[in-house]
Amino acid sequence: MNINKLNGLKENGIITDLHLYEEVGSTNDMAREFAKNCLAKEDGSQINELFIAELQSSGKGRLGRSWTSPAGTGIWMSLATRVNLDGDKIPGITLLAAMCVARAINGIALQIGIHNLDVKIKWPNDIVINKKKVCGILTELITDPKGGGYVVCGIGINVNTTYFPNEIRDKAASLQSESGVEWDRESIVASVISELTSFIRRYETEKSLGFIKDEYNNLLVSLDKEVVLVENGERGEETFISRGIDETGALLVEDSEGEIKRIISGEVSVRGVLGYV
Repeated sequence: MNINKLNGLKENGIITDLHLYEEVGSTNDMAREFAKNCLAKEDGSQINELFIAELQSSGKGRLGRSWTSPAGTGIWMSLATRVNLDGDKIPGITLLAAMCVARAINGIALQIGIHNLDVKIKWPNDIVINKKKVCGILTELITDPKGGGYVVCGIGINVNTTYFPNEIRDKAASLQSESGVEWDRESIVASVISELTSFIRRYETEKSLGFIKDEYNNLLVSLDKEVVLVENGERGEETFISRGIDETGALLVEDSEGEIKRIISGEVSVRGVLGYV
């Protein structure tokens, strides 16, 4: 990762500082410790600190899953930012991040002449291309007893990864494996973080995801398709039709009787009837 290509993020006031590491256990762990220290000496200033690693030895995904992070091929980063949001609004930041990643990939793809990349969002925290996962997102809250706190939003993107272990090869991919070209990682970082910091500030003001709902649903891989719910690792037998997210970020699913049920991020996962999507 070329830090000089990312200096614009700090120079333009998008982030307050950038921390680049050759290897860490988890960028979320680094960002979380930073946030805890900030709370201990709170001065009220707005902080947007970005942590990036070339290699994560203990990358984490949602629901405690591990995340493979090969050196020098992907983007393993976490943003630590002060937020003024109630706890029930925090999962919405995961959806904002997914929207920003999808936008960044699509925008850069067009710039480099790729017009047929099938970029989709798998609610709530994955980006998939050709039904294979290329990005995962993990959002955590460090609560301030006085209200609000710090959000740590970790984003892992398989960019130029060319090898995947056998156990995930059928459901994991990278931008390079699906497009056939090598991507500039710094351009993706700059695009995602620029928009994400802006989206979070707007979300604080509006307290709603209404401003991304329609675009998010247009990118939702499961929209108007059959899905099943997975809770505590157990795949349910009942089939639903995914109807997209509402303004809170909950996924709306329709049962066989036509009743709509709201699925809250963090409670369950959603899978396609035939597999991952």
